[in-house]
Amino acid sequence: MNFKDKVDNQIKDIHILQLNIGKVCNLKCSHCHVEASPKRSEMMSREIFDKAMKIYDKFSLDTIDITGGEPTLHPEIDYFIEESAKRSKNVILRTNLADLNKKTSLIKQLSEHKINIVASLPCYTKENVDKMRGHGTFEKALKSIKVLNDYGYGKELSLDLVYNPLGAFLPPSQKSLEEDYKRELSNYGIEFTNLLTITNIPMGYFKEELTKEGRYNEYMGLLKENFNEDTVDNIMCRYQISVSFDGKIYDCDFNQMENLEIKEYPTVDKILEKDSLSRNIIFENYCYGCTAGAGSSCGGALNE
Repeated sequence: MNFKDKVDNQIKDIHILQLNIGKVCNLKCSHCHVEASPKRSEMMSREIFDKAMKIYDKFSLDTIDITGGEPTLHPEIDYFIEESAKRSKNVILRTNLADLNKKTSLIKQLSEHKINIVASLPCYTKENVDKMRGHGTFEKALKSIKVLNDYGYGKELSLDLVYNPLGAFLPPSQKSLEEDYKRELSNYGIEFTNLLTITNIPMGYFKEELTKEGRYNEYMGLLKENFNEDTVDNIMCRYQISVSFDGKIYDCDFNQMENLEIKEYPTVDKILEKDSLSRNIIFENYCYGCTAGAGSSCGGALNE
């Protein structure tokens, strides 16, 4: 059965403004659905960002979630952080940690504004991280986390790490894996707040890998077989709007990859003409990835 025939497409309380500020990245990870890489050049302009802030203000949202690509590579990231922090006490910055340790002025700014950091570290072993992200990336991540710890992250400031499966399988229990991460990373003197487990969505580089291995249909079957009705109310598209680097509006950045703009307000200009964020969510079969097992969202497992 198609996903859209199993789940109602109604939003709930829209309170999150997600901003994908570009596809430029200093890594090319095998599980990346955005297809970010050092070869990409797309970046959000200040003009689009300012319009996104008007959306936040007009509709009284409460969370700003900045993602990419690698957001810290954006030349306007200081401005984006300042403007976001003026409005929200719950600003999230997502990062891959590669070379973040070299950006101490940015880290200082983030810590002063108490920005929540969500950092990708897809495993706690060097072998697995380097396999997914490239040689030397595990050591780079550890260096960055240590600097973040020095600024209070993982202690009084929130530093969540993100786990992604190494292949075509579902994440294990978020709670038990967090215990493993804390035990193993303590050997490096590293502290963090929570672990978020995120299911790999079959699109982008991960879809290419599955197709090349002849495992795409098998993986889609796994997601469908593990559909969990209890996760449906909490999928992230019910609570957010996602703004792409070019000012188009989506239910989530998965739909962004498929160019499925929100029909009721497809751009930042159109949404500012509206008096309500009411809409029908666009579902596709890759949405099974958000409802399989314990469920998955930008905030980790949904039902555990």
